[in-house]
Amino acid sequence: MTADPWSAAFQRFVDALNPPRDLAVLRTAVVEDVRIDRHGPGERGLGPIVEIFRGVERVAGWIARTPAVISFALVGAPWRDSDGAGCVEYAVHAGEFHNGGLWVARLAPDGRLAFLSHHPFALRDPETYPA
Repeated sequence: MTADPWSAAFQRFVDALNPPRDLAVLRTAVVEDVRIDRHGPGERGLGPIVEIFRGVERVAGWIARTPAVISFALVGAPWRDSDGAGCVEYAVHAGEFHNGGLWVARLAPDGRLAFLSHHPFALRDPETYPA
């Protein structure tokens, strides 16, 4: 594992989310039995869970629903929460639309994501775009 396993793990996940969205790239980012909890938009990660994806194939299906014009990027360095989970803010862009969110994750021993909690931030009024 690298000296900074969290940065590497989150970057591999970003690479899997962004086009061309290759299943092999996703498999370098997550373990086969990964679990992702997708929360509804909310203030700094407070939205309720709206979907749970278990397994790399289900996660690939979720990613495939995302329009190809959307891109993800990390915002700042990851940090650890009080439970030892890795956290990082992410940005999402699609043309004039910009938003972001928070990922909270646990790693497998090999450094891939074993669990990820996906918390998009509350959506702003479209009249405030671009930001």
